[in-house]
Parts: sequence; C-alpha cells; structure tokens
Amino acid sequence: MTIGSYPDVPDRVAPFLAQWDYMSEQLLARLQGITDEEYLWEPAPVVWTVRRRDGRGEPDQTAWAPEPEAAPPRTLAWSIGHLGWGSLIRADWLVGSHSLMPADADWPTSAADGVTFLRTGLAAWRDGIGTMTDSDLDTVGRSAYPGGLDPTLPLLDIVWWVNKELIEHTAEIWFVRDLYAALRPG
Repeated sequence: MTIGSYPDVPDRVAPFLAQWDYMSEQLLARLQGITDEEYLWEPAPVVWTVRRRDGRGEPDQTAWAPEPEAAPPRTLAWSIGHLGWGSLIRADWLVGSHSLMPADADWPTSAADGVTFLRTGLAAWRDGIGTMTDSDLDTVGRSAYPGGLDPTLPLLDIVWWVNKELIEHTAEIWFVRDLYAALRPG
C-alpha cells in the first residue's frame, strides 16, 4: 500500500491512514486462530483483564496515565477490548451520535467476539478519519470525546495519538501471543 493511494483525503492525513490500514491488516491477520483460552490467559499473577460482572464484560482498568510506574501486564482480552473500544468511542464522538460513554461498553469475553469488536472499532475510526477535511484536521475539539484531551487539541493531534495507540497495543498483543505460544510447546 502506498500513501499515493489516498487521493480523496487531505495530504496530511494520508500517511496516518496508510499506517492505520497497514497496522490494522497486520493485527487482524495475526489474530487468526486465537482461542478463548489464549484470549483470557493471564501471563502474571496480577493482570488487567476483562471479567463478566452483572452479565457484562468489564475491564479491570480502562486506561492509565503515562507514569514511571509500570502497569500490570494485560491479557489479550484487555488489549483487544481497549483498542476496539477506544477506536469505537472516539469514532462515535468524531462522526457519530456523540453519546457513547465508557459505561456503555460490554467488552467481549470470547476470542471470536473480541476480534469482531476490534474489527468494528478499527473500521469505525478509520472510516471517520477518511471523511475529514483539512479544516477538520485543524479544528480544536473536532474529536469531541470528553474523556481525553480531544476537546483541547486539533484533530490531527488526536489522529496521531490514536495511531500511536494502535501501534502500541498491536505490539503488546503480538508479544503476549508469542509468549503464550512459547510457554505451550507443541
């Protein structure tokens, strides 16, 4: 995929879309064959994961501020849910109803549902960004999601941040999948 294959978007956003498309494709391909056991596998005694509570999938923690202290390891369920939900909720506040809130999430507790949830969230954000104009990219608060810096930054800065999230959590997901496979020979 080349950056030149995005003629209908502003030049400034084309590299972000190319990166998003590539990383999304790689991540979703890498998730083929994931099992429920692997999805919920806890790689350490203390982890962040997704648990069924009151009939819904709820994460132990939805996000964390950058700190010198390391966060606990995350299960694949947590990382996939975080990435899917983060993309979906931001897309809603960018081009949707502006109504999704963290309490609305029902994070999947099965691998198949998790991959579908992730695919839906990634596509929603990508589709929303694909409709933005140069003016939109410069507009402070264009991505109006109230749970982050979105109301205080130009949209292009939020696009950068969400791409960073995709790259960061894709690496995390790949590593946990590799670790799971390495600890289960055969």
